[in-house]
Amino acid sequence: MKWRLGIALLLSTTALLSSGQSAAPAVSAAPSVPAAHTTKGDVQGPTAEAGSAYLPVHKFDPKRDAAADIQAAIVEAQRTGKRIILDVGGDWCGYCHQMDQFFQEQREILQVRDANFVTVAIYYGADQKTQPALSHYSKVLGIPHFFVLEKDGSLLYSQHVLELRTGGKYDPEKVKAFLMKWSPAASASAAKVN
Repeated sequence: MKWRLGIALLLSTTALLSSGQSAAPAVSAAPSVPAAHTTKGDVQGPTAEAGSAYLPVHKFDPKRDAAADIQAAIVEAQRTGKRIILDVGGDWCGYCHQMDQFFQEQREILQVRDANFVTVAIYYGADQKTQPALSHYSKVLGIPHFFVLEKDGSLLYSQHVLELRTGGKYDPEKVKAFLMKWSPAASASAAKVN
């Protein structure tokens, strides 16, 4: 419910800005929304950070425009200096639900992900509706699948997420190592060494 209020406030702020009026009262009156991770059935995290109209996409929704979601993530990544993870999957995918549960239980790893990446859920289904948006990247090796993008949208790495499992479940060490390896901070550290 809070996220709906946040969206309504965001829309009214956008309308005020486009009309040239000050949006300060609407922004200051916005309720505090916790940055907690929820299931992919809901919007995760804050509705939008201060100074941003970006709304995170954490639900595999076949009705969404994947290309528009990716473009919005690129704008947000450029604004924040984060990289992008395209989380390719579907609500039909058991491993995707296990990944959701993993991040629910592994709060520290969720914080690492959210501090370094703009994460966008991209629905992948038999209708191949998202194929044009995903055609810019390498082949999806299986579902779920992560594409790590630089903040300009260029592909850095393609990760079949099942490789991050050990003993039938997602391995916290492997997932954290993956996130740390591809975080912007790791890239900056590597550049300083070279």
